[in-house]
Amino acid sequence: MKILVVADYFFPCQPGGLARVAWDVAQALARRGHDVELVAAGAGDSAASTTTTVVEGVLCHLFRRPLFANWDPRRLTAAVAAYAGQVSRALAGKQFDVIHFHSIFTGAAVLRAMKQAPQRAALVYTVHSPVVQEQRLTWSQQGLVGFVNQAVGIPVARRMERRLLACAHATHVLSRFTANELAREHPQVRFPCQLIPHFFYGEWRRRLTRAEARSRLGWPSNRPALFTVRQLRHRYGIDDAITAVAPLAAAGRCTFHIAGDGPNMGKLRTQIDDSGCRESITLMGRLPDDTLQVGYQAADLFLLPTRALECFGLISLEAMSFGLPVLGTNVGAIPEVIGPVLPGFLSPPGDPEAFRAKITDYLDGRIIPPAEEVIRGHVTANYSELAVMTQYELLYERARATKAKLPTS
Repeated sequence: MKILVVADYFFPCQPGGLARVAWDVAQALARRGHDVELVAAGAGDSAASTTTTVVEGVLCHLFRRPLFANWDPRRLTAAVAAYAGQVSRALAGKQFDVIHFHSIFTGAAVLRAMKQAPQRAALVYTVHSPVVQEQRLTWSQQGLVGFVNQAVGIPVARRMERRLLACAHATHVLSRFTANELAREHPQVRFPCQLIPHFFYGEWRRRLTRAEARSRLGWPSNRPALFTVRQLRHRYGIDDAITAVAPLAAAGRCTFHIAGDGPNMGKLRTQIDDSGCRESITLMGRLPDDTLQVGYQAADLFLLPTRALECFGLISLEAMSFGLPVLGTNVGAIPEVIGPVLPGFLSPPGDPEAFRAKITDYLDGRIIPPAEEVIRGHVTANYSELAVMTQYELLYERARATKAKLPTS
Protein backbone atom coordinates (compact mmCIF):
# COMPACT_ATOMS: atom_id res chain seq x y z
CA MET A 1 0.00 0.00 0.00
CA LYS A 2 1.01 3.61 -0.51
CA ILE A 3 0.46 5.38 2.82
CA LEU A 4 0.79 9.02 3.91
CA VAL A 5 1.18 9.59 7.65
CA VAL A 6 0.53 13.13 8.90
CA ALA A 7 1.70 13.96 12.43
CA ASP A 8 2.10 17.14 14.44
CA TYR A 9 5.84 16.66 14.98
CA PHE A 10 8.74 14.50 13.78
CA PHE A 11 9.71 12.40 16.79
CA PRO A 12 13.52 12.51 16.34
CA CYS A 13 13.32 16.33 16.44
CA GLN A 14 10.64 16.79 19.10
CA PRO A 15 9.86 13.75 21.28
CA GLY A 16 6.34 13.15 22.53
CA GLY A 17 3.83 10.33 22.72
CA LEU A 18 1.82 11.30 19.62
CA ALA A 19 4.93 11.90 17.55
CA ARG A 20 6.47 8.64 18.67
CA VAL A 21 3.45 6.52 17.75
CA ALA A 22 3.21 8.11 14.31
CA TRP A 23 6.93 7.70 13.62
CA ASP A 24 7.14 4.15 14.98
CA VAL A 25 4.20 3.09 12.84
CA ALA A 26 5.60 4.78 9.72
CA GLN A 27 8.94 3.00 10.15
CA ALA A 28 7.29 -0.35 10.86
CA LEU A 29 5.09 -0.04 7.77
CA ALA A 30 8.16 0.69 5.66
CA ARG A 31 9.91 -2.37 7.12
CA ARG A 32 6.90 -4.43 6.07
CA GLY A 33 7.31 -3.32 2.45
CA HIS A 34 4.78 -0.51 2.19
CA ASP A 35 5.51 2.77 0.39
CA VAL A 36 5.34 5.28 3.25
CA GLU A 37 5.62 9.06 3.38
CA LEU A 38 5.40 11.31 6.43
CA VAL A 39 4.45 14.98 6.82
CA ALA A 40 5.42 16.51 10.16
CA ALA A 41 6.85 19.66 11.70
CA GLY A 42 10.45 19.32 12.65
CA ALA A 43 13.02 20.98 10.36
CA GLY A 44 13.99 24.20 8.65
CA ASP A 45 15.02 27.70 9.65
CA SER A 46 11.76 29.52 8.92
CA ALA A 47 8.04 28.88 8.63
CA ALA A 48 8.37 28.52 4.87
CA SER A 49 11.34 26.14 4.82
CA THR A 50 10.78 22.49 3.95
CA THR A 51 13.11 19.51 3.98
CA THR A 52 12.38 16.29 2.10
CA THR A 53 14.56 13.35 3.06
CA VAL A 54 14.44 9.58 3.42
CA VAL A 55 14.79 8.36 7.02
CA GLU A 56 14.57 4.65 7.89
CA GLY A 57 12.86 3.93 4.57
CA VAL A 58 10.24 6.67 5.02
CA LEU A 59 10.09 9.70 2.70
CA CYS A 60 9.77 12.56 5.20
CA HIS A 61 8.42 16.02 4.39
CA LEU A 62 9.58 18.14 7.33
CA PHE A 63 8.92 21.82 7.95
CA ARG A 64 8.93 24.50 10.62
CA ARG A 65 5.54 24.91 12.26
CA PRO A 66 4.61 28.58 12.82
CA LEU A 67 4.55 29.47 16.51
CA PHE A 68 2.28 32.01 18.18
CA ALA A 69 1.62 33.06 21.76
CA ASN A 70 -1.09 31.23 23.73
CA TRP A 71 -3.41 34.23 23.40
CA ASP A 72 -2.95 34.68 19.64
CA PRO A 73 -6.07 33.61 17.67
CA ARG A 74 -3.85 32.65 14.72
CA ARG A 75 -2.51 29.63 16.59
CA LEU A 76 -5.15 27.32 15.14
CA THR A 77 -5.74 28.80 11.71
CA ALA A 78 -2.05 29.26 10.93
CA ALA A 79 -1.20 25.73 12.05
CA VAL A 80 -3.93 24.17 9.90
CA ALA A 81 -2.89 26.29 6.90
CA ALA A 82 0.78 25.34 7.33
CA TYR A 83 0.05 21.62 7.53
CA ALA A 84 -2.40 21.83 4.62
CA GLY A 85 0.28 23.40 2.45
CA GLN A 86 2.76 20.64 3.28
CA VAL A 87 0.18 17.90 2.74
CA SER A 88 -0.76 19.42 -0.62
CA ARG A 89 2.90 19.25 -1.68
CA ALA A 90 3.08 15.60 -0.64
CA LEU A 91 -0.13 14.76 -2.51
CA ALA A 92 0.83 16.55 -5.74
CA GLY A 93 0.90 14.10 -8.62
CA LYS A 94 0.42 11.06 -6.37
CA GLN A 95 -2.40 8.79 -5.35
CA PHE A 96 -2.31 7.24 -1.89
CA ASP A 97 -4.25 4.23 -0.65
CA VAL A 98 -4.41 5.52 2.93
CA ILE A 99 -3.89 8.89 4.59
CA HIS A 100 -3.41 8.46 8.32
CA PHE A 101 -3.56 11.59 10.50
CA HIS A 102 -2.91 11.93 14.23
CA SER A 103 -4.61 15.10 15.53
CA ILE A 104 -7.43 17.54 14.82
CA PHE A 105 -4.90 20.00 13.35
CA THR A 106 -3.43 17.51 10.90
CA GLY A 107 -6.85 16.05 10.14
CA ALA A 108 -8.30 19.45 9.28
CA ALA A 109 -5.25 20.09 7.12
CA VAL A 110 -5.73 16.82 5.24
CA LEU A 111 -9.37 17.63 4.48
CA ARG A 112 -8.38 21.08 3.22
CA ALA A 113 -5.52 19.74 1.08
CA MET A 114 -7.71 17.06 -0.49
CA LYS A 115 -10.00 19.73 -1.91
CA GLN A 116 -7.11 20.84 -4.12
CA ALA A 117 -5.69 17.37 -4.79
CA PRO A 118 -8.54 14.83 -4.93
CA GLN A 119 -7.50 11.42 -3.65
CA ARG A 120 -8.81 7.89 -3.72
CA ALA A 121 -7.24 7.42 -0.28
CA ALA A 122 -9.10 6.07 2.72
CA LEU A 123 -8.82 8.34 5.77
CA VAL A 124 -7.69 6.90 9.09
CA TYR A 125 -7.79 9.05 12.24
CA THR A 126 -5.81 8.11 15.35
CA VAL A 127 -7.27 9.73 18.45
CA HIS A 128 -4.47 9.80 20.99
CA SER A 129 -6.53 11.70 23.53
CA PRO A 130 -10.08 13.17 23.44
CA VAL A 131 -9.37 16.71 22.32
CA VAL A 132 -11.83 18.50 24.60
CA GLN A 133 -10.42 16.89 27.73
CA GLU A 134 -6.86 17.38 26.51
CA GLN A 135 -7.32 21.07 25.79
CA ARG A 136 -9.26 21.68 28.97
CA LEU A 137 -6.35 20.29 31.00
CA THR A 138 -3.81 22.32 29.03
CA TRP A 139 -5.73 25.58 29.22
CA SER A 140 -6.47 25.14 32.93
CA GLN A 141 -2.77 25.86 33.57
CA GLN A 142 -2.67 29.10 31.54
CA GLY A 143 -4.42 31.52 33.90
CA LEU A 144 -6.71 34.17 32.39
CA VAL A 145 -5.55 33.38 28.84
CA GLY A 146 -6.43 29.75 29.41
CA PHE A 147 -9.86 30.69 30.76
CA VAL A 148 -10.59 32.68 27.60
CA ASN A 149 -9.21 29.88 25.43
CA GLN A 150 -11.53 27.39 27.12
CA ALA A 151 -14.58 29.58 26.57
CA VAL A 152 -13.78 30.15 22.90
CA GLY A 153 -11.76 27.10 21.99
CA ILE A 154 -13.63 24.15 23.54
CA PRO A 155 -16.66 24.43 21.21
CA VAL A 156 -14.33 24.82 18.21
CA ALA A 157 -12.23 21.80 19.20
CA ARG A 158 -15.35 19.70 19.79
CA ARG A 159 -16.72 20.57 16.34
CA MET A 160 -13.39 19.80 14.66
CA GLU A 161 -13.11 16.41 16.37
CA ARG A 162 -16.74 15.57 15.55
CA ARG A 163 -16.18 16.44 11.89
CA LEU A 164 -13.08 14.27 11.64
CA LEU A 165 -14.81 11.33 13.30
CA ALA A 166 -17.61 11.65 10.75
CA CYS A 167 -15.24 11.98 7.77
CA ALA A 168 -12.74 9.27 8.66
CA HIS A 169 -13.26 5.83 7.15
CA ALA A 170 -11.73 4.32 10.29
CA THR A 171 -10.94 5.69 13.74
CA HIS A 172 -8.10 4.22 15.76
CA VAL A 173 -7.56 4.44 19.53
CA LEU A 174 -4.85 2.96 21.71
CA SER A 175 -7.04 2.07 24.70
CA ARG A 176 -10.56 1.17 25.77
CA PHE A 177 -10.49 4.28 27.95
CA THR A 178 -10.11 6.55 24.92
CA ALA A 179 -12.82 4.72 23.00
CA ASN A 180 -15.25 5.10 25.91
CA GLU A 181 -14.45 8.80 26.35
CA LEU A 182 -14.97 9.47 22.63
CA ALA A 183 -18.33 7.71 22.68
CA ARG A 184 -19.34 9.75 25.72
CA GLU A 185 -18.21 13.03 24.12
CA HIS A 186 -19.83 12.40 20.72
CA PRO A 187 -22.89 10.17 21.25
CA GLN A 188 -24.54 11.56 18.12
CA VAL A 189 -21.71 10.46 15.79
CA ARG A 190 -21.51 6.91 14.47
CA PHE A 191 -17.90 6.07 13.70
CA PRO A 192 -16.01 2.79 13.26
CA CYS A 193 -13.52 2.59 16.12
CA GLN A 194 -10.63 0.12 16.31
CA LEU A 195 -8.50 -0.45 19.42
CA ILE A 196 -4.87 -1.13 18.54
CA PRO A 197 -2.29 -0.56 21.30
CA HIS A 198 1.25 0.50 20.58
CA PHE A 199 4.19 -1.91 20.50
CA PHE A 200 7.40 -2.06 22.51
CA TYR A 201 10.90 -1.97 21.09
CA GLY A 202 11.93 -5.62 21.01
CA GLU A 203 15.61 -4.81 21.36
CA TRP A 204 15.00 -2.92 24.62
CA ARG A 205 15.84 -5.58 27.19
CA ARG A 206 18.16 -6.07 30.13
CA ARG A 207 21.81 -6.31 29.13
CA LEU A 208 23.36 -4.98 32.34
CA THR A 209 23.05 -6.03 35.92
CA ARG A 210 21.42 -3.46 38.16
CA ALA A 211 24.79 -2.82 39.82
CA GLU A 212 26.49 -2.26 36.45
CA ALA A 213 23.76 0.15 35.33
CA ARG A 214 23.93 2.13 38.58
CA SER A 215 27.68 2.38 38.30
CA ARG A 216 27.35 3.90 34.81
CA LEU A 217 24.87 6.50 36.04
CA GLY A 218 26.56 7.23 39.36
CA TRP A 219 23.50 6.19 41.36
CA PRO A 220 24.00 4.97 44.95
CA SER A 221 24.29 1.20 45.20
CA ASN A 222 23.08 0.80 48.79
CA ARG A 223 19.44 1.96 48.45
CA PRO A 224 16.49 1.03 46.22
CA ALA A 225 16.26 3.37 43.22
CA LEU A 226 12.95 4.79 42.00
CA PHE A 227 12.81 6.13 38.45
CA THR A 228 10.45 8.00 36.13
CA VAL A 229 10.60 9.64 32.71
CA ARG A 230 8.00 12.24 31.76
CA GLN A 231 7.41 15.63 30.30
CA LEU A 232 7.58 17.89 33.32
CA ARG A 233 4.01 19.19 33.18
CA HIS A 234 1.27 19.52 35.78
CA ARG A 235 -0.90 16.70 34.46
CA TYR A 236 1.83 14.10 34.93
CA GLY A 237 1.99 14.53 38.69
CA ILE A 238 5.76 14.58 39.18
CA ASP A 239 5.31 17.04 42.06
CA ASP A 240 2.98 14.51 43.72
CA ALA A 241 5.66 11.83 43.33
CA ILE A 242 8.30 14.12 44.89
CA THR A 243 5.96 14.85 47.81
CA ALA A 244 5.38 11.13 48.24
CA VAL A 245 9.03 10.09 48.02
CA ALA A 246 10.72 12.95 49.94
CA PRO A 247 10.20 11.60 53.51
CA LEU A 248 11.39 8.17 52.43
CA ALA A 249 14.42 9.60 50.62
CA ALA A 250 15.24 11.83 53.60
CA ALA A 251 15.21 8.75 55.83
CA GLY A 252 17.70 7.04 53.52
CA ARG A 253 15.23 4.43 52.33
CA CYS A 254 15.48 5.14 48.58
CA THR A 255 16.61 7.49 45.86
CA PHE A 256 14.41 8.99 43.13
CA HIS A 257 15.65 9.88 39.63
CA ILE A 258 13.47 11.95 37.28
CA ALA A 259 14.25 12.02 33.55
CA GLY A 260 12.60 14.52 31.23
CA ASP A 261 12.20 18.20 30.54
CA GLY A 262 9.33 20.66 30.46
CA PRO A 263 7.88 23.91 31.77
CA ASN A 264 7.73 22.74 35.41
CA MET A 265 11.46 22.04 35.70
CA GLY A 266 12.12 25.13 37.80
CA LYS A 267 9.22 24.51 40.16
CA LEU A 268 10.25 20.90 40.68
CA ARG A 269 13.86 21.89 41.38
CA THR A 270 12.64 24.35 44.02
CA GLN A 271 10.38 21.67 45.54
CA ILE A 272 13.31 19.25 45.79
CA ASP A 273 15.53 21.88 47.37
CA ASP A 274 12.81 22.81 49.89
CA SER A 275 12.41 19.14 50.82
CA GLY A 276 16.10 18.88 51.74
CA CYS A 277 16.54 15.93 49.37
CA ARG A 278 18.79 17.42 46.71
CA GLU A 279 21.24 14.51 47.02
CA SER A 280 18.66 11.73 46.83
CA ILE A 281 16.02 13.16 44.44
CA THR A 282 17.59 14.21 41.13
CA LEU A 283 16.37 15.88 37.95
CA MET A 284 18.28 14.27 35.08
CA GLY A 285 16.87 16.31 32.18
CA ARG A 286 16.07 14.78 28.83
CA LEU A 287 18.02 11.55 28.24
CA PRO A 288 19.14 10.02 24.95
CA ASP A 289 17.76 6.55 24.33
CA ASP A 290 20.96 4.71 25.25
CA THR A 291 21.14 6.46 28.65
CA LEU A 292 17.39 5.99 29.18
CA GLN A 293 17.82 2.24 28.72
CA VAL A 294 20.53 2.24 31.37
CA GLY A 295 18.13 4.06 33.71
CA TYR A 296 15.49 1.37 33.30
CA GLN A 297 18.10 -1.28 34.10
CA ALA A 298 19.41 0.62 37.14
CA ALA A 299 16.01 1.13 38.79
CA ASP A 300 14.07 -1.07 41.17
CA LEU A 301 10.66 0.56 40.64
CA PHE A 302 9.21 2.87 37.99
CA LEU A 303 6.76 5.58 39.11
CA LEU A 304 3.84 6.79 36.96
CA PRO A 305 1.99 9.38 39.08
CA THR A 306 -0.28 10.78 36.33
CA ARG A 307 -3.12 13.01 37.53
CA ALA A 308 -5.47 12.59 34.55
CA LEU A 309 -5.95 11.51 30.94
CA GLU A 310 -3.20 8.91 30.45
CA CYS A 311 -4.67 7.47 27.28
CA PHE A 312 -2.12 4.69 26.89
CA GLY A 313 1.27 5.08 28.59
CA LEU A 314 4.11 4.11 26.27
CA ILE A 315 6.66 4.49 29.04
CA SER A 316 4.91 1.69 30.96
CA LEU A 317 5.73 -0.65 28.10
CA GLU A 318 9.30 0.62 27.99
CA ALA A 319 9.80 0.03 31.69
CA MET A 320 8.14 -3.39 31.71
CA SER A 321 10.11 -4.51 28.65
CA PHE A 322 13.11 -4.47 31.01
CA GLY A 323 11.15 -6.40 33.63
CA LEU A 324 10.85 -3.24 35.74
CA PRO A 325 7.67 -3.08 37.87
CA VAL A 326 5.53 0.05 37.47
CA LEU A 327 3.63 1.77 40.28
CA GLY A 328 0.98 3.94 38.65
CA THR A 329 -2.21 5.81 39.36
CA ASN A 330 -5.50 4.19 38.46
CA VAL A 331 -6.54 6.79 35.89
CA GLY A 332 -7.13 6.61 32.16
CA ALA A 333 -5.63 3.57 30.48
CA ILE A 334 -2.98 2.86 33.13
CA PRO A 335 -4.99 0.01 34.69
CA GLU A 336 -5.42 -1.54 31.22
CA VAL A 337 -1.67 -1.62 30.62
CA ILE A 338 -0.18 -2.51 33.99
CA GLY A 339 -3.19 -3.93 35.86
CA PRO A 340 -3.16 -7.44 34.33
CA VAL A 341 0.41 -8.15 35.49
CA LEU A 342 0.76 -5.68 38.42
CA PRO A 343 -2.73 -5.47 39.97
CA GLY A 344 -1.41 -4.39 43.38
CA PHE A 345 0.62 -1.52 41.93
CA LEU A 346 -2.16 1.04 41.42
CA SER A 347 -2.89 4.08 43.56
CA PRO A 348 -5.45 6.94 43.49
CA PRO A 349 -4.36 9.99 41.44
CA GLY A 350 -3.47 13.28 43.09
CA ASP A 351 -2.94 11.63 46.49
CA PRO A 352 0.74 11.75 47.51
CA GLU A 353 0.06 10.09 50.87
CA ALA A 354 -1.58 7.08 49.22
CA PHE A 355 1.26 6.94 46.69
CA ARG A 356 3.81 7.02 49.52
CA ALA A 357 1.95 4.20 51.28
CA LYS A 358 2.23 2.06 48.14
CA ILE A 359 5.93 2.82 47.78
CA THR A 360 6.41 1.94 51.46
CA ASP A 361 4.54 -1.32 50.96
CA TYR A 362 6.92 -2.12 48.10
CA LEU A 363 10.04 -1.19 50.10
CA ASP A 364 8.83 -3.24 53.10
CA GLY A 365 7.97 -6.26 50.95
CA ARG A 366 4.22 -6.13 51.57
CA ILE A 367 3.58 -5.95 47.82
CA ILE A 368 5.91 -8.04 45.72
CA PRO A 369 6.03 -7.75 41.93
CA PRO A 370 6.26 -10.79 39.68
CA ALA A 371 9.68 -11.87 38.49
CA GLU A 372 11.29 -9.77 35.74
CA GLU A 373 10.71 -12.49 33.16
CA VAL A 374 6.99 -12.55 33.97
CA ILE A 375 6.65 -8.79 33.55
CA ARG A 376 8.61 -8.82 30.30
CA GLY A 377 6.64 -11.86 29.13
CA HIS A 378 3.38 -9.94 29.57
CA VAL A 379 4.69 -7.16 27.32
CA THR A 380 6.06 -9.58 24.73
CA ALA A 381 2.82 -11.55 24.56
CA ASN A 382 0.51 -8.55 24.22
CA TYR A 383 2.45 -5.73 22.57
CA SER A 384 4.74 -7.21 19.94
CA GLU A 385 5.42 -5.24 16.76
CA LEU A 386 4.32 -8.14 14.56
CA ALA A 387 0.89 -8.46 16.18
CA VAL A 388 0.29 -4.71 16.35
CA MET A 389 1.33 -3.99 12.76
CA THR A 390 -0.78 -6.85 11.45
CA GLN A 391 -3.75 -5.13 13.10
CA TYR A 392 -2.81 -1.83 11.44
CA GLU A 393 -2.78 -3.47 8.01
CA LEU A 394 -6.21 -4.95 8.66
CA LEU A 395 -7.41 -1.52 9.82
CA TYR A 396 -6.22 0.06 6.57
CA GLU A 397 -7.90 -2.63 4.48
CA ARG A 398 -11.18 -2.16 6.33
CA ALA A 399 -10.94 1.61 5.85
CA ARG A 400 -10.37 1.13 2.11
CA ALA A 401 -13.33 -1.24 1.92
CA THR A 402 -15.52 1.26 3.78
CA LYS A 403 -14.53 4.03 1.37
CA ALA A 404 -15.18 1.80 -1.63
CA LYS A 405 -18.79 1.28 -0.49
CA LEU A 406 -19.50 4.99 -0.27
CA PRO A 407 -20.96 6.89 -3.23
CA THR A 408 -18.46 9.08 -5.04
CA SER A 409 -19.06 12.82 -4.73
